[in-house]
Amino acid sequence: MLIPTVDRILYYDEPYRAFEYNGGVHLTDSVLWCDTDRRNDLVFISHSHADYIGKNRRILATDKTVRVLTRGTGKIDALTSPYRRQFTLGPLALQMYPSGHVLGAAQLLIVRDDRRLVYTSDVNPRKSLTAETGEVVECDALVIPATYGRPNYVFPPREEVIEGLRKFVDDCLDDRTTPVLIANQIGLAQEIMQIFGTAGYRLRVHRSIYDVAKIYRELGLSLPNARRFQGAPAKDEVVVFPPILRNHSSIRKLKRHRTAMVDGKALDEAYVYRSKVDAAFALSDAAGHDELLSFIAATGATEVFLSDGYVDEFSQDLRDAGIRTFPLLKPKQLTLF
Repeated sequence: MLIPTVDRILYYDEPYRAFEYNGGVHLTDSVLWCDTDRRNDLVFISHSHADYIGKNRRILATDKTVRVLTRGTGKIDALTSPYRRQFTLGPLALQMYPSGHVLGAAQLLIVRDDRRLVYTSDVNPRKSLTAETGEVVECDALVIPATYGRPNYVFPPREEVIEGLRKFVDDCLDDRTTPVLIANQIGLAQEIMQIFGTAGYRLRVHRSIYDVAKIYRELGLSLPNARRFQGAPAKDEVVVFPPILRNHSSIRKLKRHRTAMVDGKALDEAYVYRSKVDAAFALSDAAGHDELLSFIAATGATEVFLSDGYVDEFSQDLRDAGIRTFPLLKPKQLTLF
């Protein structure tokens, strides 16, 4: 018997599913794909992390997401719509709602055959200074990642984390040491800029962060007291760099500095240890384990498709709550030896 070499095998006794994995997340029997960099005619891009843009012929996204995505790449063929405005695509009725992950991030509500289907990347139900608050959208089926789907990812109150982060910065400055904050270049880095800039701190931020901040400012956020990192920072300046450059020569050349990771993964001691930072603060732009459970329960979804993260562990939590759960992941390669 020949074994089919396709991304997904659909068995005859398997119930019909609204979504499938086939080199990316696909709305079954439609032209619509979601957050995939595989070349397709139409792909919904949920947020502005550029690893999803790929070579797709046309994308569907909010105008804010498109603005950030195209900051250095020029124009892209895009369909945009404001939040909560309904539009149609053939037999599909579509609406975008805030997910709260980063500025302009969206969930996509798809109504087909009287069923309400929602696709989203990470959601953030907490208020932030630089992104819309994530909304619960009632649905029958939901696609969502289990990014922080382990029970140890229960984030402390936001105010408590910010207070600890400010103390770290103040202690560094009092000791005439440069504080270097490591945060994702889209989202958390701008949140840090807004937190510290509006409090009167002076910031020096890496070019990749500064370029995104320019778009945020054009879209109405202030992000004050920040300038692009060039040369040595002044003694009273706070430096912000992306994780991929936490060991950059510009940082190593600083005579005295301490580094702090700002990320939800700060709750993972092993991750912090591997990152080789002096401190870590669990400021997250995605829902923690308990928040994720509450968010999903509030949607009323009876089917949940998990697209990333701690899928196995979180699937069991959902099944214990009586929710049918399916993985939407690239199949693992079988090993013969």
